[in-house]
Amino acid sequence: YEYRCEYCKDRGGCNYTCLNTSFDLLDAQADGQLAGVITEPLFSAGGVIDLPEGWLQELKRRCEERGALLIVDEAQTGLAKLGSMWGFEHEGVVPDIFTISKHFGGGVSISATITTDEIEEKVSASGLVVGHSHSNDPLPCNAAIASIDIVLEEMLVDVSQRIGAYWREHMNRLAQKHHIIGDIRGRGLLQGIELVTDRVTRKPAFDEGRAIGRQCLEDGLILSVRRKGSVFRFVPPFTTTEAQLDEAADILDHAIASVA
Repeated sequence: YEYRCEYCKDRGGCNYTCLNTSFDLLDAQADGQLAGVITEPLFSAGGVIDLPEGWLQELKRRCEERGALLIVDEAQTGLAKLGSMWGFEHEGVVPDIFTISKHFGGGVSISATITTDEIEEKVSASGLVVGHSHSNDPLPCNAAIASIDIVLEEMLVDVSQRIGAYWREHMNRLAQKHHIIGDIRGRGLLQGIELVTDRVTRKPAFDEGRAIGRQCLEDGLILSVRRKGSVFRFVPPFTTTEAQLDEAADILDHAIASVA
């Protein structure tokens, strides 16, 4: 990813070398039609890795050149989580297929696959059956509809943007105070920081990160610690107040100071 990419981390941004190399290898080895490419609009579990500007557009273009479908996994990013209804909207890209789940049901398990009429008609004509015994249960279906209604009626896209901007201010402030914070990334209600022992070498602060995470937990702040301890993921709910964000930032500030 861009913060650690050997091709672009010191060159002012992504130059798509990784994308070029990936497709060169694919084209050289594949002996048939490429069916599709699956990606997230922001890699959450991998360490809150946001896609470089224009990267998703370039990926879409390369898929179209090869007659392949672009499939976007919005399980952790869709339904206003990133400050837009769908994560792919940030790039102005429309995927051929995208999937949603997790908070789609508001606590009730349900997922959905969204595509175009043209693709759906081809799937149906092929005889492929998609779905199982519980695919039409009324309870999860109604929960999903209610979830979408709440996202729209309570304007959760705006809420996500507001909470995200407020939290980013806290992270920018802490980064000025604590040099162990090497990178701040993410959008809306899905943000993260990467901890390093040195901002020049960018050596991951694995041990320090794990110690900071434990201290935060003892002080009442539950963090998602990724990448062996060097990345903290922040995913606050839509109902989070500014007072709660202030308290969370204070706990993190104290934990970093006590360890680093």
